[in-house]
Amino acid sequence: MDGYGNLIAGRLRKLAAAGSTGTLPFSGHCDGAIHFHDGQVVYAESTRTPGTRVDAPDGVPLPGGPPLAALPPLTRLAAILAITEPTVDAALELISAESRYARFRPARVPTADPACGIPVDRLLAEVTRRERLLRQLSTVVTADTAVARNPELNSPGVQVSARQWAVLIRVRPGTTPRALAWELRRSVFSTTAEVYRLLVLRLLSAAGHPARAAATGLVSTKPSAAGPEAAGTGAAGPEAAGTGTAGAGPAGGHGPALISFIRAVPSEPGATRRPARIGSGARRQGPLALPPAG
Repeated sequence: MDGYGNLIAGRLRKLAAAGSTGTLPFSGHCDGAIHFHDGQVVYAESTRTPGTRVDAPDGVPLPGGPPLAALPPLTRLAAILAITEPTVDAALELISAESRYARFRPARVPTADPACGIPVDRLLAEVTRRERLLRQLSTVVTADTAVARNPELNSPGVQVSARQWAVLIRVRPGTTPRALAWELRRSVFSTTAEVYRLLVLRLLSAAGHPARAAATGLVSTKPSAAGPEAAGTGAAGPEAAGTGTAGAGPAGGHGPALISFIRAVPSEPGATRRPARIGSGARRQGPLALPPAG
């Protein structure tokens, strides 16, 4: 975090230490709010991130809905994840955009179920991790970089996940990862990660960065044995992403931390794991079977 980000972090820690319940509003480059219950963050929202997924699994209560305690364990876990990822995504935007926070507004009833509470230190640690990874990606793509499809394949075939396919078929001239995130109702962070993976696969190119620049010397494009969506679900878990040795960055190329990130960004709840295959062994080059980009 920069100096202003540290100022926001200090304010959040004070609210956590006081066991506050209520809302901390933000305004400026990015409007939004962070909601607390007993010192933990239960929900965050911003005008630059989609917020809670509208395609959450059936029976999953969203902020303002029925309590989570009455739900079956798996449904309760899905509900918590459906709120937690948008919360972290919004908090990342509010902190990194240097939005100004206003006076804290105490409340008796929390905005979201207390079961969704995230300790402030854990939230800030995840925001810091994502900021670091996004800085590394920014040499090629950011959430607001225009991307375009590459009409030709330079390999016999490429396997992509269903989530990546959903991104790919929605790319139009001038599309950005942020716009795709809003269209898909996914987090801006995870959508930027998927766009980067598609750049690695040479299926997309970013403005000012030809596909070859994004794909040279990065990682193998072959899916793992567990499937492309299994990234981040191993023993190391999502928290291990980006914790490799130093060496990834604008001046040092793409080191272990960034490679770890590519493999370990967690999937959002409800994502299908069925891969799609583009191209064939009989045709080494040819147009992608995609909807028109216009």
